[in-house]
Amino acid sequence: MDRIRRLLSNKNLRIVFAGIGNVLRSDDGAGPIIAQKLNNTENRIVIIPEAGIERYISAINREKPDLIVFFDCVNFGRHPGYWELIPINKIVETTSHSHNISLHKLAEFFFAETWVVGIQPANIEVGEKLSPEVEKSAQEIISLFNSI
Repeated sequence: MDRIRRLLSNKNLRIVFAGIGNVLRSDDGAGPIIAQKLNNTENRIVIIPEAGIERYISAINREKPDLIVFFDCVNFGRHPGYWELIPINKIVETTSHSHNISLHKLAEFFFAETWVVGIQPANIEVGEKLSPEVEKSAQEIISLFNSI
């Protein structure tokens, strides 16, 4: 959490928050659900590409962000609901793949420092509800990001 506070503490930074994932695949929808509940301000822009991040590359770059933070389902091999902020270049092929391009490859298309808040899913089967563990983590992330 200290890393998040350090990244977001400069109110002059222009930040794009993007929620990635498929809301019809249970916990894979955590990214868009989180992004929908973040405060949108002049310097904090929220974009919700869901499973179509590839179509939002130019829209994100057009915002001229200093920092990009993606929210996505990531298989860390940890307990459901575990979450972590990591640099996008540290993501190998651990996303849930509801999008057509890996986040690691995606990083090559952005001109700003880019991070991922990854959340370990419990379930990515068809469904529109988050598991209790992921729901709890999503609420924690929303509260943390909106409080900074």
